[in-house]
Amino acid sequence: MVANEVPTPAWQDVVLPLAERLSAAQAMDVHADDPWSEAGRKVLAYHFARVLARVPGVVAGEDPEEVHAMRVAARRMRAAWRVFGDAYDRQTTRAYLDELRSLGGRLGVVRDLDVRVAILVTYGDRRSKRDRTGLKPLLAAWQADRTARHAELVEVLTTGWFADMASGLATFAETPGAAARPVVLRTPNIVRDRAPAVIWDNYQAVSAFAGGLDRADVATLHELRIAAKWLRYTLEFVREPMGSGANELIRRVVVLQDYLGDIHDLHAAAVSADAYATGAVALTGPTTSAIGRFVGYQEARVERLRRRVEPSWEGVADAGYRRRLGRAVARL
Repeated sequence: MVANEVPTPAWQDVVLPLAERLSAAQAMDVHADDPWSEAGRKVLAYHFARVLARVPGVVAGEDPEEVHAMRVAARRMRAAWRVFGDAYDRQTTRAYLDELRSLGGRLGVVRDLDVRVAILVTYGDRRSKRDRTGLKPLLAAWQADRTARHAELVEVLTTGWFADMASGLATFAETPGAAARPVVLRTPNIVRDRAPAVIWDNYQAVSAFAGGLDRADVATLHELRIAAKWLRYTLEFVREPMGSGANELIRRVVVLQDYLGDIHDLHAAAVSADAYATGAVALTGPTTSAIGRFVGYQEARVERLRRRVEPSWEGVADAGYRRRLGRAVARL
């Protein structure tokens, strides 16, 4: 290397060509008669292409939605390993899950801070100038934390670790049969046979929250949110062979998931703001009061939303949804 020459970042050397190569797929193209391992490979390749496509935008740091989109795609990859992982050797599944969990954690921290900043800014826009002034230290603290966490994320994405992980995953996704476990005789092995049990297991996890949701605490609602997320992703993975009826099934789960997501985000913003006010030193009286009003406002919003969860849950848990789900599964 010539003296003072700047090395080409890893994401330009490796990640961008991989993103271009994998991006050709416009759909997961899963079929009912696909082997379970190869259906999983299609799903992983599809969402991995979308992870890689967001790397330049995340590195540039100009649009928070780039982080959001990469986080969503990485989550879907983790869900795919959860659904299809038993089709591959355990070491492969564990290794990629661990790497995606690490990446997802860093993406999640940045995204959560983006959401909290947006909630605070939106709240401030509707308040008095005095309140906005009082909230400036909290806003500055969250923005500084976001800047630091984003820098850590960029460092990860532009190092050899991510390039190596991307190369390995791309090879796995593009190689039929790679790391697939041998199929035991008379063991269900195609999408038509495996997907129904997985779908109904995930549906059961959502429907198990019946009763008392109007009184459920935030922690319980977060558990429901996670269950709804797994159901949604599983349905998305086999949307194509289930036919057009899958679209309404997914839409209803998205309504529930988004509702629960709002509760989670508002609660997290209130808890984080309260922790800042409690732990920060030398805050002025106006700032302490302004943060207190912000916390109280978000907690009140959470309570209002919490009491109205059950109708959106019933849209997924009622007999009509089960009939729709049964018909869609029968199409496999």
